Amino acid sequence: MFDFLTHDMLAVIWFFLWCVIWGIYFMVDSFSLGAGLLVPFIARNKAQRMQIQEAVGPFWGGNEVWLILAAGGTFAAFPLVFSKMFTFLYLPMMLLLFGLIARGISVEYLHKDDNPQIQKALMWSWFAGSLLTSLVLGVAFANFFKGLEIVSGRVYEGTVLGLFSPYALLGGVLFVLMNISSGALWINVKTEGAVAAKAGNLAKKSTFIVLLLALVYLAYSFVGIEGFTSNYSATPALYLLPAIAVVGAVLAVFFAKKDRWFPAFCSNLIAFLFVVQSGLASIYPYMLKSSVSPEYGIDIFEAASSHMTLSVMLGGALVFVPIVIIYQLWAYTLFKEKIKEGEQVDY
Repeated sequence: MFDFLTHDMLAVIWFFLWCVIWGIYFMVDSFSLGAGLLVPFIARNKAQRMQIQEAVGPFWGGNEVWLILAAGGTFAAFPLVFSKMFTFLYLPMMLLLFGLIARGISVEYLHKDDNPQIQKALMWSWFAGSLLTSLVLGVAFANFFKGLEIVSGRVYEGTVLGLFSPYALLGGVLFVLMNISSGALWINVKTEGAVAAKAGNLAKKSTFIVLLLALVYLAYSFVGIEGFTSNYSATPALYLLPAIAVVGAVLAVFFAKKDRWFPAFCSNLIAFLFVVQSGLASIYPYMLKSSVSPEYGIDIFEAASSHMTLSVMLGGALVFVPIVIIYQLWAYTLFKEKIKEGEQVDY
């Protein structure tokens, strides 16, 4: 299968797919994470909490498929990278796992018990899980773009505190705020009443803050991160990626001010996608970039699985990824109605 493709060509294809899958995950999971970040502050009673939960309930589980694809794709296509990630970044990965578990339990069980204390605990668990997940992913990917302290022999000499550099923290805050904007816009699109109005007012402010922070983050990346512009200098067309990210952020602000919530939501997702892709484009051909010296990083060619593994995986991806996309589009179409306050639904 795919014998006409060399091993190196398959490695490049899978790196591209890896970037795309991570980008899609960040987009589709942003609104459920954002809803979790907002629910304690814009929902004043149980009916409003349920309204927000029902706005994301049918979708969040399906969106996690992209995270599974990203993690599973890394494990199968680039096993060396997967093993080194969990060696170098064990604590952050465990924090991410805890955040995802807390968010999942909270979303699913928020409406299962009428006890006010349990409701409150699950609401704050949803918030904490969403915050932890957003922050860890933002800090982790900023470190991937900046480079980890990998030295000769693929030895990691960094510390946990070293992961929280100003650039990494800026990335973490940006991810949190982009999720907040996504959640606020989605709540406004999917709900009616007081919750929708509060979310809309918040989105007008958060999209503007995201625009400013995205500009600072991209400027920091291009000016302050060593080696970030190497691929851009070699292939100037890559500058379209950060340009589209900025345009998306500007359009999100514009549409939010015009109360055009769905275009604002889509624009925010585009900004999120291309901020991530701008960083991923800078690290090629490395997946784990070294901040010490480029030759100490782990590139896609040495990290890739065998030709047969990559070929079989590519065949599977060409079959099942479209199925996942079609299913998710069907789900969004099926549950397209707005959720009214106090309305009872079965999810």
